[in-house]
This record gives sequence, structure tokens and C-alpha cells, in this order.
Amino acid sequence: MSSAKLLRALGAALLVVLGASACGGGGGGSGGGSVVDTKLACTEQFNPDKAAAGEDCKPTYGAFCPDTGSGSPIFNDSEVTACDGVTVSSGTVEANGLASDYVVLKPANGSGDKALYIGLHWALANGDTMANRMRMAELAKSRNVTVVLPTAPGSLLNRTWGRSAGIPPAANRADRVALIDALIAQTKPLVSGSTPVLIAGVSGGAVLSFEYACDRAENISGAIVVAGEIPPDDLSNCAMARGVATVQVHGTSDLIGPYDGNLLYASVPDTFAALQTQNGCDSTAIKTASLPTVDGELPTGYELQWVTACSTGKGSALLTVDGGGHNWPGYQGPLDQLPISLFGAKASGFDTTLQGYDLVRYLGD
Repeated sequence: MSSAKLLRALGAALLVVLGASACGGGGGGSGGGSVVDTKLACTEQFNPDKAAAGEDCKPTYGAFCPDTGSGSPIFNDSEVTACDGVTVSSGTVEANGLASDYVVLKPANGSGDKALYIGLHWALANGDTMANRMRMAELAKSRNVTVVLPTAPGSLLNRTWGRSAGIPPAANRADRVALIDALIAQTKPLVSGSTPVLIAGVSGGAVLSFEYACDRAENISGAIVVAGEIPPDDLSNCAMARGVATVQVHGTSDLIGPYDGNLLYASVPDTFAALQTQNGCDSTAIKTASLPTVDGELPTGYELQWVTACSTGKGSALLTVDGGGHNWPGYQGPLDQLPISLFGAKASGFDTTLQGYDLVRYLGD
């Protein structure tokens, strides 16, 4: 093996070991009235208006499913940890010469019709690991959502939904987008015809979530982009056919996808501005709220910016974790006792799984 390949393989192993951590609302949200209950406390359903008003919006973890992170293996999980009240099934989808195995989580005592949620893992991971580390069973159960978690095609060293940490995906963008098209078409019959489709991803998965929103806005209602490394060309070439509610979550100390950008990646504020433009939003109408930090953690603040004054009826939001690293705030992993991983400080003051879902629904169905 050449020294370059050996270095990449060692880096990939480190990404799996420590990157498992990373990659590891109310009236006024446009179009979100069907799922937003203003009578619920902010700890029960995240609402940015209530956060701005000073209500307690601290995340509650493990209320619906037990914490499974501490028992996870260092490397990728081989199966989804069962949660009482959630059914787990699996399938395979093919398109354009690509194939992906996927797992489906549905609430056992509900329809799962509040949303069809497509979750895309980080580089070198798989759908089972995304399910367990990002607590997707808890999302299915608490929000009556059907969650679909595909594994990216390709061998271990290029198993990613989008370029991340220098790791190229196994196929080009058009073919990866086509695979998600086929996945949505295959799993949409699991829910009612009116159920909105959301796409969410972290790191490499966030890249494809962004690209899919740009290329297939007509297929989805919302997109959640977490620790996304968005190339400048993706930003300048984005042309959504219609509005898509968007939520970005990003740490200011992200060393993989720098918050302020570089030659390879657009800055997070520039991406937020571009998504507002796609949604026809009035940037002078942006609202802000600060969320409290968590004792014993390194992040020093959480700033939420959001706007719903948008001509498409879809809003955009950015949750900035001051001092946060390259990860999905609120994840669980085998190294939970550590406040920091290879990719920076971990954060739990915002729950990207449940509160991120609430926020994207608040911004528009």
C-alpha cells in the first residue's frame, strides 16, 4: 500500500473510532400549524418563539427510549438497538447501478404519518449506527415519525453520501440523488399520501441533504444540514424548484468544515444566506434567541437565528454552537464520558434529533 493510501486508511479508522460522536413549535412558523402545538411546553416541543421569550427549552434525553450510546461498539453498529414501542424493519433499494440497504423505524402504536424522515449518516458509517447514535428510535416514537436510514453504497473507504474529510463518495452526485429518489419512492407507501418528506444528514450526509434539497425540492418539505461541508459550487449552482424549510446546525470550532469557510467549503453564514434567498426570505426579518449552555461542556453558547417572512412559505434557521465541533449535538456514543473527540467539543444543549425535527416543521410543512 502506498504511503498516501496508508495515511488515508489510518485517517478513516480514526474517523470511525472517534467520529462516531461526530458524524458523529408555535404559530408564526409558516405552514407548520399541523404539527405545532403552542400549548406544549418548549421542553416537550421546541419552539423558537418560546426560546426567545425565555421559556425553558432544555432538551430532555431518554424520555422515550433508553440511552444506548454507552453500550455501542467503537466501530460501526451491526444492528439497531430495540426500543419498546418502535418496530424495526429493513429493505434494499437500487438505482443507476447503485444499491443501498436501509432500516426503517416506525412507532408500534402509531401511524408514523407525521413525517417520512430520511437520515443520512456521516462518512464511513452506516444506517444502523445513525439509528443508534442519533437516537432515531426516540424520534420515531416521540413524534410519530417513520424514519428511514440508508447505508451509502461503496466500500468502507468511500462509504459516504457526500465528500467529507477528503473522502470521495462511490458515485457521482446525479446517481446518488437518483438513489434517494428511488428510496423515497420505495418507502413513501409506508405512510399516507399527504405525509411530508424530510431529509437530514450530518457531515457527508449533510452534503447530500443540501444537494438533494437543491436538485429535488419538489420531493421534500424540509432539510436538516448538520456539520455540512458545502462546496462553493454547490452553493452558487443551487436552484430549488420550490421552497424547502431548512435547518443548519454547525459548531464554530468545526475543524473539518470550518464555520467561516475556506477554499474548499463555503462559510456557514453564506450558506444560511443562500438558503434564505432560495426560500424568498426577508433577511431583515431574522429573529434570534440564545439557548443556555450545559454545565461541564466546552461549548460556550447556542445562538439560534430564524426567519419565516418568506415568499415561498418556507423558512430557514441556523443554530450556531459557539465552540462546538464537527458533530450532531445530542448524539450518543461509546465515548460519551469525554467532553471532546478528535473532531472537537461535543454539545447537548440542543437536541438535533428531536428539537431539530420540531424546528424544521415549525419553519413549514
